[in-house]
Amino acid sequence: AIALQSQSVVIDPGFGFIVTAVISLVTGTVFLMWLGEQMTERGIGNGISMIIFAGIVAGLPSAVAGTLQLVNTGQMSPITAIFIAVAVLLVTTFVVFIERGQRRITVNYAKRQQGNRLYAAQSSHLPLKLNMSGVIPPIFASSLILFPTTIGGWFGNSKHFIWLQELAALISPAPAGLYR
Repeated sequence: AIALQSQSVVIDPGFGFIVTAVISLVTGTVFLMWLGEQMTERGIGNGISMIIFAGIVAGLPSAVAGTLQLVNTGQMSPITAIFIAVAVLLVTTFVVFIERGQRRITVNYAKRQQGNRLYAAQSSHLPLKLNMSGVIPPIFASSLILFPTTIGGWFGNSKHFIWLQELAALISPAPAGLYR
């Protein structure tokens, strides 16, 4: 809220806006957490991951349209667009492969006796996922990558933080001149 006020984005800045923004963000976050828990409890799947996935998929049409517009205006070559599409498909395939992968650990049970009955040794397996951490590491990594860009944007054109702006330009998702 304070960062928005410092960028002159807010129509009526002040303490009232800060309180309203904080209450809105906290309430929205709590609602989304509750909604994710409801999705998980009712068997739809991992609720929070589904909400994050829905947010990513919602931005997909505009990203594709933006890429096609860059190709149509000549700012991006068609070969680059095809390379990006193939790279997205390969990365998606790899992520699904790793996410679905599991290591089956063999568990051997010894012979056991219950009363006068003797049961033979049994063998089973314990499925362990290769990627037990789920979607949290990529989300955390993207937040870390975007952090200098966000901080650099807060300080504007301050001459004391030129190094931060240069760092932000280097690691931002689409630095200037990438598509030329």
